[in-house]
Amino acid sequence: KHDYTEKQLKDALASLLCKDGNDNHDGHHCHGFGKGSDYASHKLSMLQTIHATQILDYGVKMSQQQKDDTNTFPSQDELLNKAKDFASVHGTTLNLQQIIQRQSPRMALAAEFKRASPSKGNIAPHLKPGEQAQVYASSGANIISVLTEPRWFLGSLEDLTEARLQTTNQLKYDRPAILRKDFVFCEYQIAEAAAAGADTVLLIVAVTPSTLLKKLIDFCRSINMEPLVEVHADEELDVALEAGAKVIGVNNRNLHTFQMDMSRTQRVAEQLGTRGLTFHHDKGEEVDYTVCALSGMSTSLDVDRYRQSGVGMCLIGESLMRAADPSVAIQGLCLDPSDLAEQQRNMNGGGAYTAGTKIIKVCGITNPEDALVACQSGANLIGTIFASKSKRKVTKEQCTSVVQAVRKFGERSARMDIPQKAKSELSPISSLVSTAHLLEDCARRPLVVGVFQNQSFEFIQEMVQDCGLDLVQLHGKEGMTVANAEHCGVPAIRVVDIEVDAKTGKAVDGASKQILDSVTSDPLAILLDTSIKGAKEGGGTGVTFDWNIVQEVQNAGLPVIIAGGLKVENVADAVTTVRPWGLDVSSGVEESPGVKNHSKVKDFVKGARTAAVEASKGF
Repeated sequence: KHDYTEKQLKDALASLLCKDGNDNHDGHHCHGFGKGSDYASHKLSMLQTIHATQILDYGVKMSQQQKDDTNTFPSQDELLNKAKDFASVHGTTLNLQQIIQRQSPRMALAAEFKRASPSKGNIAPHLKPGEQAQVYASSGANIISVLTEPRWFLGSLEDLTEARLQTTNQLKYDRPAILRKDFVFCEYQIAEAAAAGADTVLLIVAVTPSTLLKKLIDFCRSINMEPLVEVHADEELDVALEAGAKVIGVNNRNLHTFQMDMSRTQRVAEQLGTRGLTFHHDKGEEVDYTVCALSGMSTSLDVDRYRQSGVGMCLIGESLMRAADPSVAIQGLCLDPSDLAEQQRNMNGGGAYTAGTKIIKVCGITNPEDALVACQSGANLIGTIFASKSKRKVTKEQCTSVVQAVRKFGERSARMDIPQKAKSELSPISSLVSTAHLLEDCARRPLVVGVFQNQSFEFIQEMVQDCGLDLVQLHGKEGMTVANAEHCGVPAIRVVDIEVDAKTGKAVDGASKQILDSVTSDPLAILLDTSIKGAKEGGGTGVTFDWNIVQEVQNAGLPVIIAGGLKVENVADAVTTVRPWGLDVSSGVEESPGVKNHSKVKDFVKGARTAAVEASKGF
C-alpha cells in the first residue's frame, strides 16, 4: 500500500477531466470542480480520497506491469478474453435492468457483502463471501453486491468470483446478478470485473466527469453489461441521464459528508416523473428507466416507503452483514407487497405480541467511546441518565458529546424527527403497538434517550434542546399522561416499576393487570423495571423481576421493554423465555458505574440478537 500526498491525490482526480479545454464543464458536478470553486485550496472528501487512491494504485500496478517480465498483470484484451472464457463455462452475463424489472411487483433486492467501511470500521471481517452470497440468494436476493476495494472495505476481486461461483447452477434459486461495487474510473476495471464473473459494475457520478461517464457506460454495454449508475445530488441526475444511464441508483448518503437523507431517493423518482420518463416498478419491463435505493434501509417500512415511489430495487448491506440470521432479516423486509400486508395484519390484529425482541437499549452511557461501542454492537437506543441520585448521572457536556458520537455513527446531523402521534380512536394498547413499530423504524439508526426522574419539565426540555436528545424516559412519579412531546419536548418512554419484595423477590399480586389498566396512549413505549419494596425510588437495582409478568402483559397485546438485572449470562434466557419487545441493560455490562465493559456490551447485544433469531423459529 502506497501513501500519497494531497497534491498527488488532487492531480489524480483532475486527470480524469476531458482535455478539450472545457474542464470546468466536464467536471462541473464534481465536488471542488464546480463553477466558482478553488480546486487548489479544496479539501478532499473521503470519497474523493478513496477514488484518487484507487487511480494512483492502479497507476502503480500498470507501471510495475511494464517492468515485470512474468506478465502477472494481464492486459485489458487478455481480461476480455478471460471474461469470454468464464462466460462459456459458467454462463452468460445477466442484464441488471431486466433482472430488476422482472421481479415486479416484488421489490428486487441487492444484498451486499461488505466487510468494513470508512464510516463504520469493521462490520463483519470474518464472513466468507461465497457462503454469505448463498444465504442471500437462497433467501430471495436477486443481486449480490460485492465490495472489492481493499484498503477501506477489505474487499477483493477474489471475493466477487467466490460469490459468483457459489451462486451458479443452484437448483433452489435462480442465479443472482453479481455487482462489482468499487470506485471505477477506467475501462480496465470493468474488464477486470467481467473476467472475475461480474454481471454489472457501479459507476459513481459524484467522482466521474461527464465525458468519462459516457465512455464507461458505452464500454459496459459493448461487453453486454448494464451498469448501475449512482447519483445523489440533483445535478448528478442530469449528468447520468445525459450520459445514457438506464439503471439509476440513488445513494441516500452523501458520500462527501456521510450525512444520510432517506427522502433523497423519493425526490429523484419525483424528478424523473416530472420529466415524463417511465420508471415505475409496477409497469414491469415496460419502462425506460429503473430506480434503485442504495443506502440506509433495513426494515419492511423502508422497502414499502420506496415501493410507493416506484423504486424497483433496494440495496441493503450493513444490516444483513450484522444480522444473526440474514435469511430471517430478508424475510422481514417483505419484498412482496402481499407479505407486507400479512405482516401488518399480524402486528395489528389485537392478539398477543409474539414478534420477539426488536429493540436493545444500553443505558448509563457517560462517554462517547462507550456510546460508539454500543452503536457498533447493534444497540438501538443509547441511554444517558440525568436523574440526580444516579451513580451514572451525566452533565450537559457529557451528554452532548455522547449525542455527537451517536449522530456521527448514524450519519445524521440533527435530532431524529419522530412523527408525532395524531389523536385517534385506538385503544391505549393498540396505540402503543403502533408506536412500537414507529420506534423500530426510527431506531434503525441509534437514538439517544435522556433518563429523568421527578425533574421539572422545564429542565427536561432544556436538556432536550441543549444536548439534542432524540427521546426521553420518565423514571419517577411523573405519571403516564405527561409522557409525551407536549410536556417533554420529544416523545417519551414511560417506565412502570414492578415492585418486588426485597427478601422473596416476588412481585405484588395482580401486577400485570395494574400495568394494563394504567397505560394511556401518551407514551411512545412502556418499559418495565424492578422496584424494591420500601425503596424511595425505582430503577437501577440490578435485580430481575418475575418475567411471567412480561408474558402476561404481552399476551394482552402490549409490547414492552424490560430492565432490571439483565446481563450477558441471562440475556438469552430472557429473550427465548419471554420474547420481550425490548431489552434495557446498564449495570450488567459495566466495569464500574458509568464505565462500560466493551466486551460485555458486544456479547450482550450479540447474545440477544442470536437468541431472538432462534426464538422466532417457533413462530
